Amino acid sequence: MDPIGILVDIVILILMLILRALYTNWLATKLKWESSFRRAFLVNLIWIIFLVVMSLLIIFIAPPLFIELSFTMDEINLIYLIISFLIFIINVIIGIFIVHSFYEKEYWGSLVVAIIVVISERVIMIFIYVSIYIFLGVWLTEGFYLFTPF
Repeated sequence: MDPIGILVDIVILILMLILRALYTNWLATKLKWESSFRRAFLVNLIWIIFLVVMSLLIIFIAPPLFIELSFTMDEINLIYLIISFLIFIINVIIGIFIVHSFYEKEYWGSLVVAIIVVISERVIMIFIYVSIYIFLGVWLTEGFYLFTPF
């Protein structure tokens, strides 16, 4: 990964943390939960730390493993698709438990918030991805996976 890719990842990570916190706070307010930006920020900070750790593990473990096992590109793409789906599910599950523990609400409400936040995040990430391509003419293919394995 080049330094510019890492810098772009860090900026996107900080931006997503702030946007997720604002959105989580707004959702909690709409659901009439006891909410504050600080609480929403902490929820998302912990949540993002889990995601970054998972992503880093995949970034540094998967490619050498694929080379060692001599997988073809089609097999690698299929494996990444499966990994992406699993990360999406794990992301929601982690979100349920974090939202539940911070807001002390039932699991169904936490599930709804987690799913809304994860899907909204995907939409925002696609918007950011396309915007970077439009304005900078660069498709992010390496460092972009730090935070967005799905």
